[in-house]
Amino acid sequence: MIKYLSPFLLFVSFHFTAQNIRDSCISVPLFSFSYAHQFPSGELKKRFGSNNNIGFSGGYKFKSNWIIELSTDFIFGTNVKDTSIVDHLQNNQNWIINQLGEEGIILVQQRGQIFSLKTSKLFDVIGPNRNSGILIKLGAGWIRHKIRVDNQYNRIPQLNQSNLIYYDRLCSGIQLSQFVGYQHMSNNRLKNFYVGVDFLQGFTKGRRDYQIDLMGPAIENRVDLLWGIKFGWIVPVFRQVPNEFYLN
Repeated sequence: MIKYLSPFLLFVSFHFTAQNIRDSCISVPLFSFSYAHQFPSGELKKRFGSNNNIGFSGGYKFKSNWIIELSTDFIFGTNVKDTSIVDHLQNNQNWIINQLGEEGIILVQQRGQIFSLKTSKLFDVIGPNRNSGILIKLGAGWIRHKIRVDNQYNRIPQLNQSNLIYYDRLCSGIQLSQFVGYQHMSNNRLKNFYVGVDFLQGFTKGRRDYQIDLMGPAIENRVDLLWGIKFGWIVPVFRQVPNEFYLN
């Protein structure tokens, strides 16, 4: 067949342009980096104050303005209310004596992680184009949090690295999350972000069979609540698409 077609050469050329974000809903992979300042409620408020949250997500936006994504967030803060975990180590002057007979220095901090699968709907009622508007997210996944005791210079034997798990009050469990805010994707494709209010409900359980200060387990069931203001910078992966072709 090829030899019969050889007199006829088929030349097809395409002219490529970027996806048209100004006039239409587009499908595009999305990556984002986020920061949130969060406030606790429920059982979590008894243990911690406000915290910081840094997150990363990757997902896909469909032409229907539905979005699906996987995300992970890291929680950190210094506002720990429950410092009773080290009370039994203190002397009458509220010092913890280190191995040199001096006042030991410790830092008590909050640490945690959140893992989520989220689905979102974008309502293009405001914004510069149909890929911007009111954004509503629903998610589910896993949360864990603990108290981190930093034994500076490692001079307090009772708080050496192998003993810290007996103080940390580790908790984990399933979580549900919601977000309401605004997503912006600029016509020039350079300024893409979202901002809004984030909510989380964690149905957690204490995971330590023994905590030294309790002289027993910390395995209580908990309801840990968080809410905060969240801002995310979006990195879309725009693709080049052919908008016309020539057949010779």
